[in-house]
Amino acid sequence: MYCVKCGVKLSDDLNVCPLCHTKVYYNQEHIAVNKEKKYPETMPNKYHDNRSLASILTMLSLLATSIILILCYQLYEEIRWGGYAILSIGLLYCFFILPLWFKKYNPIISTIINHIAIALFLLYVNLKTGGNWFLSFALPLTIIICFNAVLAIILIKYVSKGGYFVAGGIIIIIGLSSMLIEFFQHLTFNSKMFVWSLYVVSCCTIFGLFLIVAGIIKPLKNYLNKRFFI
Repeated sequence: MYCVKCGVKLSDDLNVCPLCHTKVYYNQEHIAVNKEKKYPETMPNKYHDNRSLASILTMLSLLATSIILILCYQLYEEIRWGGYAILSIGLLYCFFILPLWFKKYNPIISTIINHIAIALFLLYVNLKTGGNWFLSFALPLTIIICFNAVLAIILIKYVSKGGYFVAGGIIIIIGLSSMLIEFFQHLTFNSKMFVWSLYVVSCCTIFGLFLIVAGIIKPLKNYLNKRFFI
């Protein structure tokens, strides 16, 4: 069902459109079909299915790792490119397979684990290439991105009201973080400051302030809600 006034999709149990507050009218055929719906008494055990999939993918990951190690030591008697491949498998495991083991995986813990895995991968690349950019650039960059992601998750998950204020604040913080990233880039690679970060800060600040203003001005907020089906 869709609202006859604003066109937003409606669930079957609504009597009033949540967006424009127009009364919802159901025809007799629609009511009869809904009454005839039969639902199973128990929900499928999705958690069990996820764990089975996780087990299979874990075995495949271990098999792929073993094959890479055998190939590298048979061909070169050292790991060489195998280290990059194995750590890439580890990254994919943390991002996609590890959450399948848990019935309810905390997004904050998941984000922290993923960024730790990324930092370890970058550390390995730094050591293998003989670079000196990990501590002064890659690590701070990973921490900044992780902090922004965790902050965004906390605000979105635990702040139930003021969505426009939250979104605007997150975007402004992301813009300001770009200046920190360029600062660490300047320290590590002796590049010029304020080459690109000012553009990011300007765009993020303008857009963030627009969302905050939209949260204050109710007509603008209602227009955006209706325009983008928020």
